[in-house]
Amino acid sequence: MPAEDVQITQEDLERIAWRRKVKKQQRGNFDEKYPEDVITAFLVSGLQYFNRQILIARKAELYDYKPHSELRNGEGYLYKPRVAGRRYLMGADIASGRVVSSEETDWNAATCIDLETGEQVASLHAHSTPEEFAYDLADVGSYYNNAVIAVERTGDGGTTILTLKGECRYGAIYKHKEWWKRERKIVEVEGFPTTVKTRPIALNKLNRFVTDSPELLWDDGFFAEALTFVRDEKGRPAAAPGAHDDRISAGWIAYYCRLVTLGYFDPMAAPAEGYISSERLVDEEAEEEAE
Repeated sequence: MPAEDVQITQEDLERIAWRRKVKKQQRGNFDEKYPEDVITAFLVSGLQYFNRQILIARKAELYDYKPHSELRNGEGYLYKPRVAGRRYLMGADIASGRVVSSEETDWNAATCIDLETGEQVASLHAHSTPEEFAYDLADVGSYYNNAVIAVERTGDGGTTILTLKGECRYGAIYKHKEWWKRERKIVEVEGFPTTVKTRPIALNKLNRFVTDSPELLWDDGFFAEALTFVRDEKGRPAAAPGAHDDRISAGWIAYYCRLVTLGYFDPMAAPAEGYISSERLVDEEAEEEAE
């Protein structure tokens, strides 16, 4: 609309002046009490799992960012070229066919990270079969120095793992330590199990990384999903109705398995853990800096 066509009335001026005055008085709580639109009302509702200020700030920084290269019309992106001698790890969430909205189901998603720094170097996001996605994972994993691939094995994830091992001849597959009750011993099983024990821990690891190092994440789609990743009526973090969390799932797998692979975290020794809020993480950081 041309600038000369915009008409500002006295009522508009009074409304702007009122919002500025009350916003100053509310000291940061104004947008939650007086949202300008339904989107603002949702984003400031206080239900988000991740720190919304960090998400919005990083998403804004990525507005003009161009990835290093694009794969198959946007189904994947390479953000950083591989570096000889460096180790990488991929976390992959396989679509279960869950209906997200009346128009579409969930997606296959994967994120590839530098094992040492945690920096995101590539991502995949596609509607494809578990077998087809296995080939995509193998291609990207091979490019990144035969990256370790951690696939969420529930549901069709098992098919993806079998295809990686068989048809793709891919050997660097993450193995998760578990207690085998029948044999009374610890065994290593291929793939990552999302359970009531591992999910909170994995999400907390991802939350910590997003809070501490958002500048190392390059997938704009991840931040879009994170902005609609909220706590439900029971306090469990999940995608809001009609929203996706495929990239979030791939992220929590990657950052959990990164710590295990580096030897910083032992799945067998880890106690049960609840979901930690981003506000608590920020408070903990402030306390550590004060000390």
